[in-house]
Amino acid sequence: MRATAFFSSLGLAVRRRKTAVLVILTLLSLICGYGALQSKVDNSLPVWQSSDDPHWNRYRQFIREHNLTDPLLIYLPGQTRESARPLTSALEAVDGIDHLSTLDVITRDDHRAALISIFPENNAPPEALSRLLSRVEQQLRQTKTRPFHLGGVWLLTDRLDKLSARSTQAMFPLVLALLAGILFFLLRRIRDAALSMTCGLLPAFQLTGLMALCGVKMNMILLALPPLTMILGISHAIHLLTKEPTPGQEAMELFGHVAPPCLLSGLTTALGFLSLLLSQYQPVRQLGLWGAMGTLLSLADSLVLLPLFWQPGTQKLPFTSFALLLRGIMRWKKQILIGTGLAIVLGLAGGMQLERGSFILDFFTPDSTVRLDYQAIEGAGIGLTPLEIDLGRNSGLSNAEIETAMRQLAADQPEITHVLYGFASGLIVPQATGSGARFNTMADLDFMLEQVNRITLLTRTLASEKTLALVNRIETFCRHRFGQRPLPYVTGSVPLYTRGQKKLFSSLVISFSAAFFSISLIMGLVLRSARLGLLAILPNILPVILVLGAMGVFNIALSVATVTVASIVFGIVVDDTIHFLHGWQQVQQRVEQPAQAIATVFSYAGPAMVTTTLVAGIGFLGFAASPFLPLRNFGLLISLAMWLALLCDLVVLPALLLTTGKNRMKNTTHPSPKDSI
Repeated sequence: MRATAFFSSLGLAVRRRKTAVLVILTLLSLICGYGALQSKVDNSLPVWQSSDDPHWNRYRQFIREHNLTDPLLIYLPGQTRESARPLTSALEAVDGIDHLSTLDVITRDDHRAALISIFPENNAPPEALSRLLSRVEQQLRQTKTRPFHLGGVWLLTDRLDKLSARSTQAMFPLVLALLAGILFFLLRRIRDAALSMTCGLLPAFQLTGLMALCGVKMNMILLALPPLTMILGISHAIHLLTKEPTPGQEAMELFGHVAPPCLLSGLTTALGFLSLLLSQYQPVRQLGLWGAMGTLLSLADSLVLLPLFWQPGTQKLPFTSFALLLRGIMRWKKQILIGTGLAIVLGLAGGMQLERGSFILDFFTPDSTVRLDYQAIEGAGIGLTPLEIDLGRNSGLSNAEIETAMRQLAADQPEITHVLYGFASGLIVPQATGSGARFNTMADLDFMLEQVNRITLLTRTLASEKTLALVNRIETFCRHRFGQRPLPYVTGSVPLYTRGQKKLFSSLVISFSAAFFSISLIMGLVLRSARLGLLAILPNILPVILVLGAMGVFNIALSVATVTVASIVFGIVVDDTIHFLHGWQQVQQRVEQPAQAIATVFSYAGPAMVTTTLVAGIGFLGFAASPFLPLRNFGLLISLAMWLALLCDLVVLPALLLTTGKNRMKNTTHPSPKDSI
């Protein structure tokens, strides 16, 4: 009971120093508030790279050597280079454009079109590219150019940034409204609902500010952290607010009983996040670090705010009796365990269908402008994914040999629509393949006075796994035709992204294994029982297996946003198990039969378990309002895991305890539920 005494003393100390504690919280909130105002969203290529990645360093050297920038493409169906001249003249005056070029295009169905390539100034940061895009769109409106379609690598990045920011604006208010409504409905007191919301909002606010002050920009992964932190903080508060002191029990004594399992659940959730530090992918490591920080902030704020403002009162929760559930478990416990085994088999079978990789256009809804633009441009035979081939300055190959090799490559790989030959002087010579739209400017490379030193292949946009496979085939072809060398031939922003995706998936098993073993070990040590530690594994691994199985069945691929679900889910769902087993340990030595112990734990911990799951599950359902599909899937999967975890904790875990439990009581007194814990 040392932990109980410690937290009781901590609660009393916080109350005695109420003014000083509030001043510290206020100052911290003001500092974090300033940081939160500076928070920005950035999904550009450097965000997803590690400084020690040789492929990333090689690409940066490559773009410096060749003075390269990815262009913004404007596709104008039904127009020609001449008819687009008013627009190009207006665009030439736009700040931030280094140069532009216009080509006449004959599409695969023999229609005419014009293609404008806009090259921004070198090393332009994402903010400058976003401003440039806005100016270009303004010129398109002013010149009344219709129809037009936009494409390009940094166009996608800008659209992802804006969609991510808009998702937060649409999602966060809904999550707040859902949480406030369900808290008031369940807790029935405005004071308690407000205290719970504060325990969630404050750490979410602090986390956002600290990240900004440390120079960390939000991206499509990190955007989930503030609402996730908020829900974790609310869950800690609920476990206290749903408890009532027994006659003669002081409020801080009850706080001392509730705080230890909250501390353990917070530590296990933090371990789930910290396991992501083993990933080779920089954004996932950031998620692990800042997710753990958010978890600890939610725990610390709850352990300070609850002693300050909590006042015990009579709670009338909608659910207080679990007698019918317990009778069902006792009657059907063997069938429950058999059904659990069957569920594991079905979940693993669904997981076998799980696809790896992400199709970046699937991040947008089917009717989004960016997706329709890509379909229009690539449907006309113009690939929007560039792959760079670095031949070096002295490859020893003639232009004719290079052209012959590229024609063979394009014939073997129909995803390639165009081959752009680059020269040291900056000249670019485009050639269409059999799969691409024809350009009106074709040149015979054999008559060029200088040698080709790089090649850009325009390919259709594919899922990351298929893109990486294409990159590997091109790399193998180049090594066969142009000779072996230590440096890769193929580079570019898209290959870098797909290689990062591969690292992400390869480290998934490592990070989840670390979370699984560390959390299981911690639970066993803290509960001081290897048996309870082992029993706790099944009801917590089952939701993870079922969620991964559901992803396979419903074709939700493992992408940048969803690949972390397993580790995070396992870290979160153990919370209720910890509270249940903590209560079980308190009563099992004093109650004659395991069934009586289960009934006692149900009456003590059950209401809080159901309440936290309702609050967290409904809160994560608010992610459905996000127009950003990865974030939407992330929230819905976490919500599903919460419901499954509650079912496992209220049904599977008691069935396991009833099956393996033993009579431990030496006297025959039957304590009341509240007196037993």
